[in-house]
Amino acid sequence: MEQVSQCISIRPLDEGDLPEAGAILRLAFATQFGMPPDTFWMDRDFVTGRWVTDPSLAFGAWIEDRLVGSSLGTSWGSLGVFGPISTHPDTWNRGIARLLIPPVLERLNALGARHLAFFTIAESTKHIALYQRFGFWPRFLTAIMTRPVDPNETVGESVRYSAIADADQVNWLNACRVLTTEVRDGLDLTTEICSAHTHGHGDSVFLTDGSRVEAVALCEYGPKSPAGAGSCLIRFAAAHPGSDTERPFDRLLTACETLAADQGLKQIVACVNASRPKAYRHLLALGFRAQRNGVTMHRPNEDAYNQTAAFVLDDLR
Repeated sequence: MEQVSQCISIRPLDEGDLPEAGAILRLAFATQFGMPPDTFWMDRDFVTGRWVTDPSLAFGAWIEDRLVGSSLGTSWGSLGVFGPISTHPDTWNRGIARLLIPPVLERLNALGARHLAFFTIAESTKHIALYQRFGFWPRFLTAIMTRPVDPNETVGESVRYSAIADADQVNWLNACRVLTTEVRDGLDLTTEICSAHTHGHGDSVFLTDGSRVEAVALCEYGPKSPAGAGSCLIRFAAAHPGSDTERPFDRLLTACETLAADQGLKQIVACVNASRPKAYRHLLALGFRAQRNGVTMHRPNEDAYNQTAAFVLDDLR
């Protein structure tokens, strides 16, 4: 797919484009946040992990032969996650971001997404106005929260995807899909779970109740992830919807902390939406503190998950 407008061409990113796309993303966000660009986010990567999971969801913008921006997406089955999107600061206000959005949205729809969502800067009226042009609407505040890892925390029985024999992995992935379908019809993170393990930028933990997976968390860490040095990012976590899910949710967070400790990491990072107050308050009670607030935008303008899914964490950046 290639789109051309005013000497700006939009086409899929190739693997060789990833370092430059990552550098532009870091520069763009450093400029937006007023941070030193030569050191900002040098310990994390928002591009490579997304690309290796599904290259068809990564697009770049070129002016002649110069890459000037990129946009990416993540397919979680019926839920599509848009972003991150970035353009080089010296090309801002030229409409490039507006050209980078449609290809990702069209591809997510083609992959079966019925709901699209992403995280953006809450205080930027410019960003919110841009995304509203594409049918997205801001809903609830989302906090990026952190807590130091306690290496002495212990958890009951849990299973890590990296420890599952190859022959058994499909059974665990199917059981995980059963759980996430209860959270949202058609929600499926199995591709991301496999990719994080295969490409070395994360692992997943499962809690079981008999033969049922009652909670799951996909964690990302390392230089090929967006977590940051010394951090374990909970990309997605959910406990089985129901009347008594706080206890498995608590055990799931402890399992993530144990994973982080085993990897030698120093802090846990989790994103929680204020529309799920039970999960939000639970993180606060455990000592998590907000480092930055943003807002999630949705198309259509409704919650991405079932009303009974009270204990869900999702990083939609």
